[in-house]
Amino acid sequence: MIINRITSYWDKQSKIWREEKEEAWSQPETANWLNFFEEILLDPKLGGKSILEIGTASGYFGNIMTKAGFAVTAIDLSPNMINEAKQVSDALNLTVDYHVMDAQNLAFDDDKFDLVFTRLLTWTIPDLFKCYSEIFRVLKPGGMFINFDGDFGATVFSQEGHERYPKEIMEEANAIKSNLDISKHSRPERDLYLLDKVGFIDLKTDNEVHNKIYSKPEEEGGLFMLSGVKPMR
Repeated sequence: MIINRITSYWDKQSKIWREEKEEAWSQPETANWLNFFEEILLDPKLGGKSILEIGTASGYFGNIMTKAGFAVTAIDLSPNMINEAKQVSDALNLTVDYHVMDAQNLAFDDDKFDLVFTRLLTWTIPDLFKCYSEIFRVLKPGGMFINFDGDFGATVFSQEGHERYPKEIMEEANAIKSNLDISKHSRPERDLYLLDKVGFIDLKTDNEVHNKIYSKPEEEGGLFMLSGVKPMR
């Protein structure tokens, strides 16, 4: 099954991912991410502090959101990633509620979270409509969804910029990507279509915020940010 292949892919790179994110704590982008989440928490339209991060990897964003003041639940498909994340949070003396879980089958009650956050997750989801439907389900009415990702369908991942990762890891990323439906579509247009179909409103895209966080020129290619709201009943 493709989901087992994806799990193995992330398991194999968990230690490298943790090392890279530990180094990021001393970089300016970490302070910028902290400001980003602090501003979201101050948004009067946000109904509370409960947040679900899907695809937490080694817990970098889960810990930043905790420092920003959120009550964080974080999940990942990879048991190895969750193990690394728990160790990182323990070392930082921060509390994050971690679970090994499939984004397509969230084991949470309906209407549970004020915010759901993902970054670099949705390009590896086999059934993105099901994933977005699950996110919609677990959000409270009025809750917000934020997703950072890229249009990677036509991209060939290489070791350039990923020198720590073995060649076979990058080859596996390309092989997995080529077998996923989302890679056949233009993004974020496809995401907007699916999110609207699920029932999200106030859908917005931002192609600049990610570059601002990393202090990159606006014209340089980066990740898009999608946001949407679950309507009030």
